[in-house]
Amino acid sequence: MLKEYLEKNYGFNEPIFINEIRLDGFNDNALRHYFKRMLKSGDLARFDTGIYYLPKASRLLKKSYLDPMKVIVRKYIQSTTETYGYFAGATFANQIGLTTQMPATLEIVTSKESTKGRTVTVGSQTVRLKRPATNITSENVGLLQFLDAVSQGEKYSELSDSETGILLKNYAKQQNYSKELLSSVLSGITGPTAKKLIEWGIIYEFTL
Repeated sequence: MLKEYLEKNYGFNEPIFINEIRLDGFNDNALRHYFKRMLKSGDLARFDTGIYYLPKASRLLKKSYLDPMKVIVRKYIQSTTETYGYFAGATFANQIGLTTQMPATLEIVTSKESTKGRTVTVGSQTVRLKRPATNITSENVGLLQFLDAVSQGEKYSELSDSETGILLKNYAKQQNYSKELLSSVLSGITGPTAKKLIEWGIIYEFTL
C-alpha cells in the first residue's frame, strides 16, 4: 500500500520528505517501520535525514540517482501546491545575464528560514539561506526575486552601472509587473533599492 502511494504521489527519483506524509492507518512509528522495510528491500533509498526517494536506474547511468537540486527546490523554493522561496544573489544574476559566473554556493531567500543568514549543505551542494523581508507567495515571488537583483545589481554584475540598469529595466518591461503588485511588497523594499528603481528608470516600466 505504501509503495503504491509513493509511486502515485511522488514517482521515481523524486524527493520524499517523510515528515510530510499523512496516511490513514499509518502513525509516525508505523511509517518509520515501513520505510525501514522498504530501505532493506531496496524499494526505497535514503538521500539524507528524513529525505528518501524511490530508486530507478536510467539506461545511461545504470544506477538510481536523486538530483540534489530537486531536493533544494522542494525543500526551500516550492512544492506542488505552494511557493516559499527563490534563487537570489549571483545565481539569479547569472540567470538574467548580469554575470557569466556560476557561484559555488547557491543563495536562496526562503520563508522556510528564520535567520538573517545560514549556510547548509544539501548533498554536495552548499546553499546560503536567508529569510525574506516580506511574505513570499506564488503571486509576488517573481517580483521579489527581481527586487533582490536590483538591490544587489552592482555587487554581482560584470556590466557597467548604466548597462546594469538598462538590463534590469528591460527585464522588468518583459515581466510586465504591475504597480499594484509593487505596492503589495513595499514593506520589504529598502531605501537604496527604491532609489535604484527611480534612478535606473525601472519604476516607469510597471504597468497600471
